[in-house]
Amino acid sequence: MPQTLLVLAGLTGWAWLDRHSYRALCLVEESTKRRAFYRQWTWVSFVAFGLGGLALLVLVGSLEALRRMPAEFAALRPSFEAPETVNAGSADYLIGVLIGAGLVLGLSAFLWSRRIRKMRMPVIGDIEPLMPRNRSEILSAIPMAISAGVVEELFFRLALPLLAAQVTGSALAGFAIACVAFALVHLYQGWKGMVFVFVAGVWFAWLYLGSGSLLKLILLHILIDLVALVVRPTIGLLLLRRAATV
Repeated sequence: MPQTLLVLAGLTGWAWLDRHSYRALCLVEESTKRRAFYRQWTWVSFVAFGLGGLALLVLVGSLEALRRMPAEFAALRPSFEAPETVNAGSADYLIGVLIGAGLVLGLSAFLWSRRIRKMRMPVIGDIEPLMPRNRSEILSAIPMAISAGVVEELFFRLALPLLAAQVTGSALAGFAIACVAFALVHLYQGWKGMVFVFVAGVWFAWLYLGSGSLLKLILLHILIDLVALVVRPTIGLLLLRRAATV
C-alpha cells in the first residue's frame, strides 16, 4: 500500500507542476520556445512514465508482463474478451474501436460544425495553446505524440494498474485507480479535458483487457495523438490559408 500511495502522491505533484508549466507555455508566442517546450515535454514524460513504468514492473516482479498479460488481470478477461480467441479482427475488439472512434469523431464533427466559421479546430478541454501553429511546430510535435502513446500506455494500462491490483487484491480496483490517475496527470486541460481523458482511459483499459495486447493499445494511442497534434493542426493551417486567399 505505501508504494501505491507514494506513486499517486508523485503523480499529484507531477500534475501540479505540469499545470504551472502549461500556464507558462500559454504565454509563449515565439515558435522556437514553443518547440523547446515540446522537446522538454517529450523527454520528461519519457523518464517519468517510460522509465518509471519499467521501474514499477521491476518493483512488482513482472517484467514479463511486457510480453503477455499478467495473471493478475486474468480474472477480468472473460468479461471483456470475445467468446473465441480475441485478435485484431475479432468482433469485440473491432466493435470497441469503432464505438470509441465513432464517439470521438461524432463529437469532433459537432464541435467543428459549431466553430467552423472561426476556422478553429475542435478541441476538448483547455488544450488549444498546446496545438502546433506552424509546420515546424507540427514536426516537433511528432516525437511527443509517439512517445506519449508508448509511455502512457506502459504506465497507465500496465504498470500502475498491476501495482494497484497486487496491493488491493482486485484488478478492477487497479484499473479504476489507474484511470483516475490518468485523468489527474492531465489536470492542465481543465475539468472537461480530465473527464474526456478519464473516459478515454476506461475505453483503453476495456480494449486492453479485450485484446490482451498492450502493443495494439500503444499503436492506437499513437494514432490518436498524431491525429490530434499533427493531422488536425495541418488541416487547420490549410483552412486558414484557403481563407486568406478568398
